[in-house]
Amino acid sequence: MALGSEELKSALRGIVGCGVAPFREDLSINLEALRENAAFLAEHCEVVVPLAGNGEIYALSPDEHKTIGKAVVEEVGGRKPVLVGVGFTMPIARDLAQAAEAYGADGVQVLPPYFTHANNDGLFEYYRSIAQSTKLGVILFQTRAVNFSPSLLRRLAEVPNIVGLKDEHGDMDQFVRQWGAVGDRLALLCGVGEILAPSYFALGVKAFTSGLINFMPKTCRKILAHLEAGELEGAARVVEKETMAVYDLRVKRPGYRTLVIKEAMHPCGMNAGRVRPPLGPPPQEDRPALRAVGAGP
Repeated sequence: MALGSEELKSALRGIVGCGVAPFREDLSINLEALRENAAFLAEHCEVVVPLAGNGEIYALSPDEHKTIGKAVVEEVGGRKPVLVGVGFTMPIARDLAQAAEAYGADGVQVLPPYFTHANNDGLFEYYRSIAQSTKLGVILFQTRAVNFSPSLLRRLAEVPNIVGLKDEHGDMDQFVRQWGAVGDRLALLCGVGEILAPSYFALGVKAFTSGLINFMPKTCRKILAHLEAGELEGAARVVEKETMAVYDLRVKRPGYRTLVIKEAMHPCGMNAGRVRPPLGPPPQEDRPALRAVGAGP
């Protein structure tokens, strides 16, 4: 049985693992590999997210989105909460959220609308409408393109099943103000990954999202152990020594945030498949560095 919205809020702790969508060479979805990777994430993280940036949600049709979400929910089988990314437009996001509820997901993460030049009233209606289309708990997704003012966040926090905010922007000054506005009502997550997790945990955050968990779970679990013990400097040292090569590669070229994760999974024996356009394969000169990252620290 899926978690209620308050149960989902309480479950947003530890590592929120963001999975990939494995595509075959003909660009079809490899469901067998998807299930294998979902089982791996269920073993190594506290929450499984199959459909977000690393899952190439922007390259999927709505039907493919539903197929992936359903397969991951079935494979995880209630061992860990499954949080499904939804977005595109308000009608499509509502439809995807309702489908996620029907196939047993535990919550939805709502991506910003494609048209980002909207005022607070329009953004409020976008998120409120999606939240009201489902009984599932809803996590807001903050990016550099769409930020939530404290006043907008306070309004959204009044919607009963909006229970969290994933911050991928990384502006700590803004985040402190958001924490002051709604930190008692929403679970606020570090959405930047391991690199800034110590800073977010210093403020009281209890969870960080991770793409690295797909291929270097021991390092990610080591970082989390330090964070949960209050050893922020220890966590920062592990980040510095064992993950910076990955982060440096992920910002080297456009589209590398996802491609690096997929390429690093292959030397570990994981079937991540290829990326789907608009992403493309890496140039030959980058392949040695990608293979080295996948070999681990």
